[in-house]
Amino acid sequence: MKSPITGKEMLLRHEASKVAFRKEEFSIVSHYYECGDSGERFTDDRLDELSIVQVHNQYREKYGIPFPDEIRRIRERYGISASKMSEILGLGANSYRLYESGEVPSVAIGRLIMSIRNPETFIQQVSASACFLTAKEVAKLTLAAENLRAQPAQEAVFPSKLNGYRQPDLSKIAGIIAFFQGFLKSPLFKTKLNKLLFYTDFNTYKLTGYSTTGLEYRAIQFGPVPSQFQKMYVNLSETGQISIDEQYFGNGAYGDEINAKVAFDQTLFSPEELDVLEHVANRYAKLSTDDIVKLSHEETGWMDNADQKALINYRYAFELRQGIKPIS
Repeated sequence: MKSPITGKEMLLRHEASKVAFRKEEFSIVSHYYECGDSGERFTDDRLDELSIVQVHNQYREKYGIPFPDEIRRIRERYGISASKMSEILGLGANSYRLYESGEVPSVAIGRLIMSIRNPETFIQQVSASACFLTAKEVAKLTLAAENLRAQPAQEAVFPSKLNGYRQPDLSKIAGIIAFFQGFLKSPLFKTKLNKLLFYTDFNTYKLTGYSTTGLEYRAIQFGPVPSQFQKMYVNLSETGQISIDEQYFGNGAYGDEINAKVAFDQTLFSPEELDVLEHVANRYAKLSTDDIVKLSHEETGWMDNADQKALINYRYAFELRQGIKPIS
């Protein structure tokens, strides 16, 4: 970004700061451009949005308010429109659509939305709304909820600062593997792939305030890795999205070769996520496994957590040595 004072390119800087939201203060990493000659600070819409997202995410996490993706998924489970869901829950006509788009609901409304994840609770809401629903609508929605009730309950994973405020998404993980394999025109080995996933997620968080995949990362001897990467790769293999082939390198050394079994589908990713994939591919993908491991050992997030083999807070994304720059 060029300085409106001198016309010269400005430096992008960041610092810890506090921002008020709903009568509370939250600690974030704020970003700004600094004019080298005048010392004046400037921001743009993208940097302002990044600050707002950080605040909203912390507020949602603190009070158990669902995130936009979860709000949308809850509605889609029942095959209902946003306007109809608003009607059933007694909200304003466009409220549910606004919550899916990022507006933060009140604590009470957030908990109401979370409660209808339970099909039984949703049936109760539909029954209470029967006065303005047709008999056909009541029957259809009740059947959809009953079908969900018959399915085994899935383990809930809540968005937090340790998974980049996303729920894990195997389809996106498989897509990322397909992207890097296509970029390199060769299969990937697990150790290197773990680092490419880390740099993808943490760069996306640096740019948007969200991760791409919803994975947690742990600092271990060979750098940051998805915290349950063995289970993750098995799940991807069992669902036919990748294959895992053990290769012998000699001298008692083995490695797992990962091959994507799905084509890369860019519609799964936002424009910002696609920008990050290109950045990570150009910066890291062609490095040798040893080189990318060494580079990951220079990241503050790994250094601060390696001794305890602890999970890495996504806030470390703002300390990446060669992270993606915000796109104005």
